[in-house]
Amino acid sequence: MIASDQPRAGKRVKPPSRRLSETRKITWQPPNNPDAPETTIYVTIGYHEDGLTPLDIFYDSGYRSGSDREAEISDVCIILSVFLQHSGIDLSGFINSVSQVTDLRKDEDAYGSLIGVFLDELQKPPKWAEMLKAAQHSERKRNLSADPSKEGQTDA
Repeated sequence: MIASDQPRAGKRVKPPSRRLSETRKITWQPPNNPDAPETTIYVTIGYHEDGLTPLDIFYDSGYRSGSDREAEISDVCIILSVFLQHSGIDLSGFINSVSQVTDLRKDEDAYGSLIGVFLDELQKPPKWAEMLKAAQHSERKRNLSADPSKEGQTDA
């Protein structure tokens, strides 16, 4: 049982059964281990009805099936999805708190783990973002020309 003085997340936004999603390819090589092999990982990000707000992230493939690493990365995605689906939790604040190290191969800053990489991916817009914004802009212009009394109003 959760004590009443414990911090709690806000209300959960239940993802629609069918939603836009985008599979992304991530190439990962631990930045603090120059001898580590490069791994290609695939994750799928599901989006809210607006088509732009991420609601969940799922691990698809990349690590050996049944391995501890595969289970760990899958669990990280589940935890990030829970955060995404609850109001009052802002993932963008986490991005500044996760570990950053100097990549020994490139001599530049990099996320110290895949958690930072996943948070970064969640902040990137989907491929269709510009097309969606252009369509929404065209729709607003059409609505204004049909009803000039709405000029200067914004959608709530």
